[in-house]
Amino acid sequence: MAAVTYEYMNPNYKETLDREWWVTSYQLMPDPEYLEKIKNKDPSVTEVDASCRQLQGSRIEILSEMMAGNPHITAIDLRGNGFDADGLYALVQALKTMPKVAKLNLRNNCCRNQGVEALGEYLKTNSTLVELNINENNLGDEGAKALAEGLKANETLKSLDLSLNYIGDEGAKAIAAMLDVNKTLTSLTISGNEIQDAELRKKCRSRKASGAAFYAKGPSVEGYPSCLKPIN
Repeated sequence: MAAVTYEYMNPNYKETLDREWWVTSYQLMPDPEYLEKIKNKDPSVTEVDASCRQLQGSRIEILSEMMAGNPHITAIDLRGNGFDADGLYALVQALKTMPKVAKLNLRNNCCRNQGVEALGEYLKTNSTLVELNINENNLGDEGAKALAEGLKANETLKSLDLSLNYIGDEGAKAIAAMLDVNKTLTSLTISGNEIQDAELRKKCRSRKASGAAFYAKGPSVEGYPSCLKPIN
């Protein structure tokens, strides 16, 4: 099997890999033609579905670099990849240069610490994102505080899913304070957390969950739509 070199990779991670391994092993990256379209900012690619692709480490950084500056992408689905704070930080740097991203699905990754802080800072000035799903990311109270701080200044996000993130009373206090300021957010899902204070729970649930969180279309696989859907 011939090897293939992806010249558009970050030089720090540039690799020459067996094509079969790169394309098919664990369904890692989308196929090369699709990646080239993203790299070349093909206007036909407006939604990026890279869900459940094992995009940890350099892989999420490579994809982020290829999306950077893209004026056409409006929706990004990266759920189920398991990337960490560094991966989220790299993604946020790309998002800052993408003027049309309205929907972002980060469900079931490990986006916390510095990564979530970067996302919170991004939300302070972003004016395009309307749906954010960051369900199942082990944010904890500190992550909730970082996002809440960013959302105090945000005027466009309408739907936010923070379910299953180990958020306790301290994080809930920050979210409640944000809701006093932010009048744009209309749907907040915060179920499956660890909020003990009944009044805080009530306040955090005051924005009705509409069920509008972003999921890519495709067959459901163990709760994750399109996880096994080929991308081309």
